[in-house]
Order: sequence, then C-alpha cells, then structure tokens
Amino acid sequence: MKNTVLFSAFLALFTSCNLVNDKVDASTKLDEINSKSKIDTLHKNTESNTFKNNDTLIDYVTIGDLDVMMHDVGFYNSKQAEVVCEKLGDGWRLPNETELNLIYEQSNTLGTFETNYYVGLGFDEEEKVFLRLSIINGEIVLLQSDQEMYAVYGLRAVRDHLY
Repeated sequence: MKNTVLFSAFLALFTSCNLVNDKVDASTKLDEINSKSKIDTLHKNTESNTFKNNDTLIDYVTIGDLDVMMHDVGFYNSKQAEVVCEKLGDGWRLPNETELNLIYEQSNTLGTFETNYYVGLGFDEEEKVFLRLSIINGEIVLLQSDQEMYAVYGLRAVRDHLY
C-alpha cells in the first residue's frame, strides 16, 4: 500500500512537471505543428537528440547521417503525412525505401511502434510514389489503389543529420 501511494505521488509530480508525455490525438498534433514551425534545439549529442515544436518534445536518434524520430508523429494518409513533414520544417521528410529498411532493421532501438504499417516516399522514373513498410516483417510495398493511398499509416519522419 505504501509503495502504491509513493508511486502515485511520483507519477503525479512527473505529470504536473510535464515530464510525462501525454498522448495527443493526430489532429491536435497537426494543429500544434501548424501553429509553430520553428524548432528549438534543446539537447544534442551523437546518439540521441530532442527538439521542441510548440512545447512538444520530440526525440530522435542519429543513425549514420540520418536522424530518425523515436516516436510516431501521428497517423495519416500518404498525402497528409507529406504535409505534416513539411510543417515540421527543419528538413524533416518521409523516409525513402532505403530509410524504411533502416527503420525496420533498427526498430528495436527506435522506441515503441504504435501501428504495424508506416508510410514512406519513393520515386519511380522521377514520379513520386508512396510506400508502406510493415514493421512486423520489413516488407515494403508500393501504394497503388485509392484505398491504399487514403488508408491511415504511422509516420516516422526522417531528415539528413544537421552538423
């Protein structure tokens, strides 16, 4: 009983200090991103980093020359995901096929994945195409039908590492 009370007090303290990230629905995150595009760097080192966008802390890890977000940005269809990355600014974008493979290969170091499928962007003879990664088995497929294009997928934005 005493441990439960201590844990509850500890959790309340962390929550009141904004050290525990509240889960926010996708539309709220998009509103936050739309309201402020400037990203303030709070902490940098060679492995794990954090940036702040409208008082929302977002962690990312640097793998080689690529920064990968440690948490899902939200759940969007392919077109919405592209717009969200643009709103994030600072070079954040949808991952290409090689980067989707890297996300799958490094998935055990990239935090919790909240869905099975993630959206990416590719090019087929200079035409933009959208891709879907299965985080379960690493399969990457081209989104072809309207149903696939407008389905909702997880978003893990990436960017070229800023030195």
